Amino acid sequence: MVAFNYRELIRQVPSRTWQFYFQAKKINLPEGLDWDQSAEDLIELVQTTLEMLSDTERISVYSELRRVDAMANRRGLYALRNSAPLGDAMLEDFLHHSSDAERALWALANWPKRFADAEALFIADADIGKRNWKRIHVPPEQTLHATHEDLAALKLSLAQSFTPRKSKPRACEIDVLCRHLDGGFQFDVRIEDELQRSLEFGPDDKTVWRDVRPPMRMSIIVYPESGVIDLLISGGDKVRQKVLTALGKHVFKKEIEPLCVAQPLFLLNRLRDGLVLDESSGLDLATYCVEKMRLSECKVRSITLPQCDYLIKPVAGRDAPDALACIRTQKNETLMGQGFNIIDAVVTVYFLAPVGERVGRVLHIGLKPVGISNLRDMDEVDAQFAQALMRALGVMQDPPKVIAEAAARQADPEFL
Repeated sequence: MVAFNYRELIRQVPSRTWQFYFQAKKINLPEGLDWDQSAEDLIELVQTTLEMLSDTERISVYSELRRVDAMANRRGLYALRNSAPLGDAMLEDFLHHSSDAERALWALANWPKRFADAEALFIADADIGKRNWKRIHVPPEQTLHATHEDLAALKLSLAQSFTPRKSKPRACEIDVLCRHLDGGFQFDVRIEDELQRSLEFGPDDKTVWRDVRPPMRMSIIVYPESGVIDLLISGGDKVRQKVLTALGKHVFKKEIEPLCVAQPLFLLNRLRDGLVLDESSGLDLATYCVEKMRLSECKVRSITLPQCDYLIKPVAGRDAPDALACIRTQKNETLMGQGFNIIDAVVTVYFLAPVGERVGRVLHIGLKPVGISNLRDMDEVDAQFAQALMRALGVMQDPPKVIAEAAARQADPEFL
């Protein structure tokens, strides 16, 4: 684990944000502090401010700074954006910040509950591809039932499934987090595990035994439109089957029959941010002679029942506005908001004209929750470019190499 360097964190955050953070924490600062200083002077100022705190305040602040430092990266930013619906004030504020560290600190200072939700999303994302992770596929366009009654029934079913015979029913808690950016739902489940005895120091500095009830943690991430389910569960197939049986009965309202495939995960909702590549994407459009890109067609589906589909298809043309610009102009931003998922889209790529020609060629990339619909119709070069572009935009996410190879070797249809 990388050691926490609070000095490096201080350098990444402007002085105005540090000033706001201390004010939000209601920490009394000495009068006359000058926050308009260089980065090195700012380090000394913040360090001096921390040293003036009481022990309780200092422990609290250092704990929060560690949390901010853990989220000050690309994966942490995705988790923060996943925790907020499109158009939220937090996302608007992010546009004016200079670093991921500043965005993380700002989110913690203003929306601590949302920051905690983002940490749960971040932890689940970090576990994908590791030992306890399994990805299964079910038929796409699933309907989820997650009302209070459904979750109560799911909680009772899981508690009974993991309770030994003739034993007291075990405690169970379920938190449902909406992945606004990815169009998915994350079920964080905690079930009371076997009773354990813990040796610890008690009164008079003598060791005593104490019975503890540790929780068994598991997360299930469901993408209804693409039919992808990520299982982050410790244990073997029997444990996963218990969870899938309860999930199918109370959330899907039908038996879950996994398909044994290893394919990329497509997150079409990330097209809401526009077709803009950041520096860390690793794709240079100039290499492919790309002139411009536009979201030329987009179909969204409502999450709540009854489900309705809306097609946004602006006038075709190299200089015509894209679907996102049309929505903003027509003031229909709701269609790109929290209550809708993108289920179909077309990204049009315009290339520069070769020497001696007036107009460059055009490539249309059809996207669905299960993949690129017209990939087989493209030549090899365009197909590779289309996949590389979707990876760079964060729309397409390949399964980890080791897991994909293991899934390809599996011939058992009951493999989860």
